[in-house]
Amino acid sequence: MTESLSLENRTALPDGLAFLLPEYPRDVWDAHPNRGPWSEFWLQRHDMFRGFSVALSDACARLADRNIEAKAFHQWFVPRVNFFFGEIDTHHKVEEYHYFPALAKADAKMARGIELLEGDHRTIHDLLMAAHGSVVALDTAIRAKPEDIASAAPLAGDGLAALGGGLGCHLNDEEDLIIPLILDRSEPALGIR
Repeated sequence: MTESLSLENRTALPDGLAFLLPEYPRDVWDAHPNRGPWSEFWLQRHDMFRGFSVALSDACARLADRNIEAKAFHQWFVPRVNFFFGEIDTHHKVEEYHYFPALAKADAKMARGIELLEGDHRTIHDLLMAAHGSVVALDTAIRAKPEDIASAAPLAGDGLAALGGGLGCHLNDEEDLIIPLILDRSEPALGIR
């Protein structure tokens, strides 16, 4: 994959990669008869990731601005951020080991797109690890060094926002590549359920 196509550098999918998107633009997805239960679940997971990203980043900003007490923040934040990190990792593993190979086999033109998405997963993993490090520092500050909360909270928020930004771009591109193929062929024909 070229540097210009990396998640950090691209602003849009290259021409021809989402080869079925012109035939199946986003405005027809909801009503299409081939949008089955797997597509529905997968898109809901993507929306959940988007929502968690915003909520967690915003919570860190509220803590940094002293609009929430540290203990209340901690009780709300820790289970959600752990869930968010774990679900991203699980979601990507399922895609890489099950769905991406099935989709790549379905159409030779998908191989380049799948390669791009797998590269995105590596970048997102790096962003997740960086965010995790900043979240651990914030957790340590809340538990043992309250004087460090003011500096740790914005760093955690920034790490989560960076993860959310990369993840959001990836999710949009992934959907533009995969949902049109599903609408064109159907979930059963592609072997995804």
